[in-house]
Amino acid sequence: MITDEKPLVMVHGAGGSSATWFFQSKGLSSDFHTIAIDLNGHGRSKDFSEEDTLESYVKDVISVLSEFKDPFLMGHSMGGAVSQIVALQNPEMIKGLILVGTGARLKVHPMIFDMLANDFDAYVQSVAEFMFDESTPDEIKVASQAEVRKCPVHIIERDFQACNSFDIMGQVANINIPSLIIVGENDKMTPPKYAQYLHQHISGSTLEIIPDAGHAVMLEQAETFNRLVREWMLAQG
Repeated sequence: MITDEKPLVMVHGAGGSSATWFFQSKGLSSDFHTIAIDLNGHGRSKDFSEEDTLESYVKDVISVLSEFKDPFLMGHSMGGAVSQIVALQNPEMIKGLILVGTGARLKVHPMIFDMLANDFDAYVQSVAEFMFDESTPDEIKVASQAEVRKCPVHIIERDFQACNSFDIMGQVANINIPSLIIVGENDKMTPPKYAQYLHQHISGSTLEIIPDAGHAVMLEQAETFNRLVREWMLAQG
């Protein structure tokens, strides 16, 4: 039974789309009202091409949050950066925050920009190598690579530029709402130390490190991920 009492707004990462949350949209919809959004320029959303990329994504998220009462906000990677900014700027809009495979700073390896500029196929191949734990089934990797190809290269590049400029290490302690932090044990993109930093600086937060998972933990270990999210959200009352 879908209920509007616990809306869960889900924000994808760089070069992603609402498809990132396929297993959550299905697996959590019996307990919560799940809303997976496409940030502008991604999926089915129009590209606003605003100068401040992160701020334009923050506006996207706020416009969705404003439609619901006491929503929870969940963001992955870049979406986690956007969610942290929303939590700092508009804490009254969020009942709870779920940060997945993200950090208070998201510096990007120059190799990624080089591949995006010169060899997109190599970038797509790197998704399978760096996004997933080695135990992840090939069908999940292939499906994710297909999703990556749907996003225009210039959008992916601007997403990573936005990540590269993101740094709230000095402000993250000001987040003062219930927070759940989830990371894959073998995340190569945002290693567990990133999540541990968030946990140490966000008062009262809960940290969950999921084994046999990499950066795409919500796809790789969907059942465990959904259980942890469900239990934590229900515990918030």
